[in-house]
Parts: sequence; C-alpha cells; structure tokens
Amino acid sequence: MARMHTRKKGKSRSHRDRYTSKPTWIKASKDEIIDNIVQLKNSKLTTAEVGIRLRDQYAIPSTKLVLGKKLSTVLEEKSLKPDIPDDLRSLIKRYRKVSAHLALNTRDKSNDRGRTLVMAKILRLIKYYRRNNVLPAGWNLDKVL
Repeated sequence: MARMHTRKKGKSRSHRDRYTSKPTWIKASKDEIIDNIVQLKNSKLTTAEVGIRLRDQYAIPSTKLVLGKKLSTVLEEKSLKPDIPDDLRSLIKRYRKVSAHLALNTRDKSNDRGRTLVMAKILRLIKYYRRNNVLPAGWNLDKVL
C-alpha cells in the first residue's frame, strides 16, 4: 500500500511473532500485569509507551495473548483511557512543533507544506473518530491547538 501524501511504497520492517497462545516463559500473573499497566500509565506514559515498556522490561510480548484483552480495553476498565487518542495527540504535538519552527523561519516552504499535510491528517482522523464515536460530536480542534 502506498503512503498517504507521496507515491512511495512503505519500507519493510520486522513483524511480531505469531503466537496463538500464552508463551511459556511468562511467569507473571494477570493481576501483576494489570498492576504494572496501571502503574506505568499513572507515570504519564502514553499507551504505546506502556506497551513498549511491558515488552522490553517485563517480557510480555502481547497483552492480548496473556490477558485476553487489548491494552486499551484494560485502561478503559481502570478508567485511565485518555480523552484524546494517542495517534491524534502525537499529530497535534507535531503540528505545534512545526508551527513554532515556522514562526521563527517564515521562508521555510518545505515545512510549511509539511504543516499543511499534518493538518490534513489531523482533520481526517477527527472525522474518523467522530464517525466511530471515539470523540464526541461537538469536539473541537480549537480547544486543543
């Protein structure tokens, strides 16, 4: 599949192993894993960073294999799910950084186009999340920017 704003194809990268059941090397119980998830999320990490920490520090390759439910579902049950999804939040953060750069460097045309493309992605994601009831219908981007 081609990329969104260019005609380039994506780069190949490594893929997750295809486990069908809980790996045998995981010794932690389900309660310990959920406690670790809550502790990591309370330390101001994003959902993706929590998953990476679980994989790298606690040797848990997938919460879905071990717990039977996704990481975001666990966070929702513990009422720790963020109000804005992580991918939208990271795009907004990138837009702010590019805008700050353009305030100092007004003639940087390539970053000006990059800012326009990032805003297009943000608006497309907002439309998707409103359609799927992740964001409320009256949610406005101006509150966040």
